[in-house]
Amino acid sequence: MGQKRSRYVIAYDIPSDKRRNKVARALEGHGERVQYSVFECRLTAAQFQRLWEELSTLIDDQQDSIRAYRLCAACAQWFRTLGPAIVVDEVPDVYIV
Repeated sequence: MGQKRSRYVIAYDIPSDKRRNKVARALEGHGERVQYSVFECRLTAAQFQRLWEELSTLIDDQQDSIRAYRLCAACAQWFRTLGPAIVVDEVPDVYIV
């Protein structure tokens, strides 16, 4: 069996277009964009750590801000949206072929 995946909500506020685009591209490889500067990702702890280290190399820590929130399984099930919204489906940890 694979490692347990958790849902992470990652949000950023980056004034530089160049750095913001680099951060968005890095996150697109790991999750779904649910708002302009908010991603939801299902990652193992090791995957999250590698992503976090990559993001730290892309920002100016004096001007840019990135926040990550790990949601417990019960919290990840509860959400509300208003207006058009992307709903990130659960990805199974095991596939049977």
